[in-house]
Amino acid sequence: MIDTTKGNRFELRLTNGAWIKATSVGSGIRGEHPAAIALDDVLDDQNDMSYDVVQQWFRKKLTPMLSPQTSLYCVGTPMSMNDLYHTEMLNNDSWITWRKGAITNYDEWRNDPESVKPECLWESERPLDFLLEQKQAIGELAFAQEYLCKVVDDDSAVFPQALTRKNLNMDATLQTQKLHEGTYVIGFDPSHGIGQDYSVMIVLRQDADGNIHIVNMWRRNDFPPPKQIRQIADFNDAFKSPTFAFESAGFQSLYKSLISQEGLTLDIKMSKVSNKTLKQGLLNRLRVWFEQERVIIPFGNDETRRVMSILLDELESHAWKDGDITDKGRHNDTVMALAHAIDQFKSSLSRETPMIAGQTDMSQWNTAKQKKNRRSNKKYVAFW
Repeated sequence: MIDTTKGNRFELRLTNGAWIKATSVGSGIRGEHPAAIALDDVLDDQNDMSYDVVQQWFRKKLTPMLSPQTSLYCVGTPMSMNDLYHTEMLNNDSWITWRKGAITNYDEWRNDPESVKPECLWESERPLDFLLEQKQAIGELAFAQEYLCKVVDDDSAVFPQALTRKNLNMDATLQTQKLHEGTYVIGFDPSHGIGQDYSVMIVLRQDADGNIHIVNMWRRNDFPPPKQIRQIADFNDAFKSPTFAFESAGFQSLYKSLISQEGLTLDIKMSKVSNKTLKQGLLNRLRVWFEQERVIIPFGNDETRRVMSILLDELESHAWKDGDITDKGRHNDTVMALAHAIDQFKSSLSRETPMIAGQTDMSQWNTAKQKKNRRSNKKYVAFW
């Protein structure tokens, strides 16, 4: 029973001695050690409290209130890759975390609407028609954040949507063979396990203006290495012996021998990401291509949009943390394949080649020559 003789508008006292207190984010609550603490929407993108301030409040004022048997519950909407949920709770084994959108399989449904049926988290109260009506009313980005629990934060994003979706070619679709003149490169990021990470190949070409066009993307997690090599052979034939960019560590350990067993002659360049410094450099160089608005992404039909959405989602899951690029998503295989491939090109806006590399037929190395390029004519569509 409520004890009406005690308490105030921020405190409720019960006759059995229990109490419930409410306070605002950032306020001090010293000297209390409750049985349970509940946090509800502690983040707000419209106030002046920075994520660092919220983090320090959580660590220095809230956390010391905990006793061994105290339960701490938190519910809210993520605002940034560097917010409290990401820095303290998600991917932290000390927490039991649960993260769901109003449409639990939204990405799968969006990528394959013909064969995937959308599943609503709370069908009785938030049915699909209502959710799609809200999406239409508030827009794609607000819907992604408020209803799907996705982070929409260009300030902390390494590849912000304003850049990744700057040049969407609504007339271009994925191509299964070489149809244009110019240099073609295929980036390959392998997975050595079945059903784990994905093995990815991304086909790029550079046009006469220096722009990079994404031509095709292959992504599977059910191909063992020998079967991957056969897929590489098919791409080598379809795109007329392009350059392949392999991650050096994975290539040296396994794929070199498999390629030799198949009797393949490939033009291969090694992409080194064997330590943090090399990987950070690779991803930073990829970011520069987007900053220069040089990456053209095909978006001309449903299948192309489905495939490219996987890449865009993985790109946009990378965030800055303490000056480093960190991957906050479930996978980044497509991003690494893209980075390996694009690193072989020379930007017409730069005086330097992004990396030093050679080409090989598995027996010798030669110096690779680059073409001189011109500037873009800015003829593509931006969606974000």
